[in-house]
Amino acid sequence: MAKQASNYKLLISRIFSAFIMLLVFLSSLFLFSGSFFSFVIYVTSLLALYEWSKLLYFKSLEKKIFLAISLCFIYLIDKFLTYDHARFILIGASIFWIFIAPLFLVFKIHLKNFYFSSLIGWMLIIPLIVALNYLIQLSPWAVLLVLTTIWLADSGAYFFGKQFGKRKLAPSISPGKTWEGFIGALFVVSLFSITLTYFGFVNSYESILFFILILLLSVEGDLFESYIKRVAKVKDSGDLIPGHGGVLDRIDSLCSSLPLATLILVSPSFFGQLI
Repeated sequence: MAKQASNYKLLISRIFSAFIMLLVFLSSLFLFSGSFFSFVIYVTSLLALYEWSKLLYFKSLEKKIFLAISLCFIYLIDKFLTYDHARFILIGASIFWIFIAPLFLVFKIHLKNFYFSSLIGWMLIIPLIVALNYLIQLSPWAVLLVLTTIWLADSGAYFFGKQFGKRKLAPSISPGKTWEGFIGALFVVSLFSITLTYFGFVNSYESILFFILILLLSVEGDLFESYIKRVAKVKDSGDLIPGHGGVLDRIDSLCSSLPLATLILVSPSFFGQLI
């Protein structure tokens, strides 16, 4: 009985936190100016970078140096970033997630060096900032499209995994994730893509490949952060968000999927028009 009450309380806190986050996000996206949306991104990113410094057990001075440099990066992005620089950053991040990040999961690479750990932390967060800033210039609906895809994938994986999950997806990294959950996420995202195309929000049924690509990269980001937490011997990246853990726990899938998704959406001449 006590366990049921505890689970109910956790569910209520998760729903309330999710509502507040959604309210802030949608307000910054549609009701206020672009500068407020950028401000929300910057604050969120700094909190995520702070959690990264804790996960990697940076010493006090190392943490201050890391966050100070991070703040400088964010300032430079806000004031001086050009389209060519942004493409370079997004291409670099896409290469990292497609070719390098999987090596961490396969070979169980540990981040022990402060400089290397800092570089990986920036590789996670800085391209996310760039991607969101460029997507909002393309259209607020483009931001909502990509993020909704990831949220639906997370929800599909959670509910299908809870109901039918038996076979572990990556037991040594994240024992809670199952192949059934992954298939559920794939089903939900495919249905979402088909629905958008049917009602004319997306131009072609070929866009389903785009949505599946976002799904695959989002799963990788989730597994990557789970691996880092497993090495750090912690359950969550932080406790800032009641019922959800830390900021990094909420944006890990975005870190891995948004760079390439943004490249595709802002480069229709190369990838083909999707929206």
